[in-house]
Amino acid sequence: MTNADLIGRFVSGACDAALPDDARDAAIKCLVDWTGVTIAGSREPVTRAVARYAGLDDAAAPRFANGAEPEKAALVNGTAAHALDFDDTHIPTDSHFSAVLWATLLAMTDPKFDNGDRLLRAFIAGYEVAAKLSGRRMGFSLQFRWFHPSGVLGRIATAAAAAAFLALDADRAAHAVALATTQASGLRSSLGSMAKPFQIGRAAADGIVCANLARSGFDAALDLLEPDGGFARAFVQDGSAHLTALNADTLGTDWAVLKTSFKPYACLHGIHPSIDAAREIAGQVDPAAVTAITAYVAPGVKKVGHFTDPKSPLEAKFSVAFCVALALSGREAGATDFTADTVADPTLRRLTALVDVRPEEGRKMLDSAVEVTLADGRILRGATDLSLGHPGNPMNWTDLGEKFITLSEPVLHDRARTLLNALREFDSPGALPEIARLLRS
Repeated sequence: MTNADLIGRFVSGACDAALPDDARDAAIKCLVDWTGVTIAGSREPVTRAVARYAGLDDAAAPRFANGAEPEKAALVNGTAAHALDFDDTHIPTDSHFSAVLWATLLAMTDPKFDNGDRLLRAFIAGYEVAAKLSGRRMGFSLQFRWFHPSGVLGRIATAAAAAAFLALDADRAAHAVALATTQASGLRSSLGSMAKPFQIGRAAADGIVCANLARSGFDAALDLLEPDGGFARAFVQDGSAHLTALNADTLGTDWAVLKTSFKPYACLHGIHPSIDAAREIAGQVDPAAVTAITAYVAPGVKKVGHFTDPKSPLEAKFSVAFCVALALSGREAGATDFTADTVADPTLRRLTALVDVRPEEGRKMLDSAVEVTLADGRILRGATDLSLGHPGNPMNWTDLGEKFITLSEPVLHDRARTLLNALREFDSPGALPEIARLLRS
């Protein structure tokens, strides 16, 4: 049986299949985190620009179905979700699947008629298909060939989720996902610019387009979904990575959504362990007494978090040096710490200039060490083996709730906690209209 056959069957039956409680709980955690970062991200300049382009009256997000043009709502939702670079990550594929998936699904939803259970199932189906098809090599292979994995693999996720939500049959669902591979795009060089979150918005909108085209009878080349099909050959031309050869046990077991990593810091995920290491010794550091700083990172982290002298908040999110300086200064590295004022802060700029980012072979993306040399000759060292937020060192419901309130309260005020409680009951009868009401208010 081909990958296309297996994907089509899985997607077409996703909204009726048995779903374990842990996968359902993980999906709701993704929704809560996504909603918080999207509400806060709706205030960012990039989201406002995209909303103006789409002809929408404001940049408010999340947005539900927008009449006959859900693609526009998805474009805004996805851009807002990734505007702060604070959204969760699927580490094995280096992809922000929640950002694209919830952007797509809420844009297709009419809260008066749809229900949260169906949306959760479609979300998990899209996540499962993209993660399992990509395997453990494709995402990183894309990243280091200068592609943005979330923009590329995210389209596979959104097409599968949209097909599940629309209840397409197996044949039409397979064509929707195959069509998405021909739309896949996104460049890593956009990191540090408005184009990076826009790539998430486009991936969210394209999933709706692909599913609706397939429903209308559009046929795609199904062999694109095979391990050595045209998708893999185009993006990894040396053949060092392939799509997974799926089998009947691949999809719907060991659910990929359970491997979601949530972000306590509003920056590149690979920088998080360096922040953890720096925070470990920050209380012992007088910034004025620092003479040298060394951050030991995985080789790939230095390549992606490469800005040594960031000029904007977006560049600062991809600067190991700046983020280490933030942490050593006692800041939380939350959304409000990446501003024009912090980027220009003299103390932070001095510390940033002192940071030597040193890649070490064999070091993983999720571990780091930071050494600080003081004027009196002392050397302080902080280290972490597994950054906070990883499934092996997770943020719990309390952590996620605090993050949600911090992000949403400046926008929603006293409605933020009510919305948090409603989101946690997302699949209960009546929850969806209440969530829509709280967001509209």
